[in-house]
Amino acid sequence: MHGMPIPRFDSFYVGAAALYVLALVSELGFGQLRFALLAGGVATHFVGLLARANAIGYFPLTNKFESFYTFAFAVFGVLLIAHRSPSRVHRVFLWSVGALFYAWTLRFDRGAFFPPPLMITPWYPLHVPASFVAYALWASCAGAALAALGGDRSPGTLRALDTHAFWGWCIFSVSMIFGGAWGYVAWGAYFLWDPKVVWSVVLWLFYSGFVHLRHWPWGNRPGPKSVLALVGAAVMLVAYVGTSFFFKHGSHSFG
Repeated sequence: MHGMPIPRFDSFYVGAAALYVLALVSELGFGQLRFALLAGGVATHFVGLLARANAIGYFPLTNKFESFYTFAFAVFGVLLIAHRSPSRVHRVFLWSVGALFYAWTLRFDRGAFFPPPLMITPWYPLHVPASFVAYALWASCAGAALAALGGDRSPGTLRALDTHAFWGWCIFSVSMIFGGAWGYVAWGAYFLWDPKVVWSVVLWLFYSGFVHLRHWPWGNRPGPKSVLALVGAAVMLVAYVGTSFFFKHGSHSFG
């Protein structure tokens, strides 16, 4: 860990978790409260992020806890946007992804830590959050794909499959530009043969092909497109979780 630990903010953590669980209960029972509960959870989650940012005076993405905590925020934020999705499978899948990463944070120290020098650059808080938003949109794309494979091929579900993949690709493209600028400032190079960088390029190339499927004869068929969306989600997990947490010698690895 870098720097000294500072006080935890468990009240925001527990409060957001409780609201997210109640949102799921509403989803499965009386859906009219779903949006309000989810919005309350996202707002509480955001305040928790602001509290950590205020405590360290910088963007709160300095350790394993904050990485998963922020990504879960991005997922629930996308779910809030996609709350009108016609598919319950799509919505519950997104909720499950957010809840999984939120719960995974319990494995880590919830104390906040001051950022190391390599993170103190304007490019870092532009690059990483944009990546997380793109990942969350691709998780939503995978949820819509599961719904389509399960038989829900309504216009709303198929539209989410396409538009969330497209906007994820657009935002990730911008994130890679910011990441290249950060890499030049931090390591003196726009590109490194680093697991995270290489897999990010693989991920970008995959979704570059995915968003152009409509130009192929079979590209608009929901079945093949949905399978590819799930493959993309697997590639995304390798690029995010695998390279940051299991490739211990990469420049992006958390200790």
